[in-house]
Amino acid sequence: MGLADWFSTFCSNLTTQKGSSISNRYKAITRRLNTDFWNTTSNTSHSLYVGSYGRNTAIRGFSDLDMVFELPSALYYQYDAYSSNGQSALLQAVRSSMKKTYSTSSIGGDGQVVVVSFQDGVTFEVVPVFNNQGGSYTFPDSNNSGSWKTTNPKPEIQAIKNRNTLCNNNLIPLCRMMRAWKKKWNVPVGGLLIDTLAYQ
Repeated sequence: MGLADWFSTFCSNLTTQKGSSISNRYKAITRRLNTDFWNTTSNTSHSLYVGSYGRNTAIRGFSDLDMVFELPSALYYQYDAYSSNGQSALLQAVRSSMKKTYSTSSIGGDGQVVVVSFQDGVTFEVVPVFNNQGGSYTFPDSNNSGSWKTTNPKPEIQAIKNRNTLCNNNLIPLCRMMRAWKKKWNVPVGGLLIDTLAYQ
């Protein structure tokens, strides 16, 4: 095998697996939450892959998949009016909804996410969010008596996609190679920082 073939195989081996099962779970979670919070059975509306999977920089063997689910704005005012930690109550409401679909799975709602742990080692971290003007999201943080935080993942996703095109589709493979290096040698560097360094 020549060097070019070896390198092509190396890059291919880094790509994620279980695409169909991930998609099926993502759609099932989306459908469940849409049913309970939007009165629709859509398995695509109001949800978005974020994190490394959303940026397409995750590698084979990844364990955590991040997604956001947009809730009706009326719920923000409902839970914001709580006298104490409405953020925790909101997370528990989302958790209760998801338990209807995944009754035998381990589902926890704490901090900023609702976590669903599957037996194959993949964990979905679902962040309930509210749309802001300009495209950012407000999300609940139940720590320290509760507060609201802001995140804006869409520009990150688009920036990686645009730069990858400008770099002859080499940026995303570089991000994946750096992640594999981090995983192999247990380097204490966050995934978003890796993608940012590769982007720069």
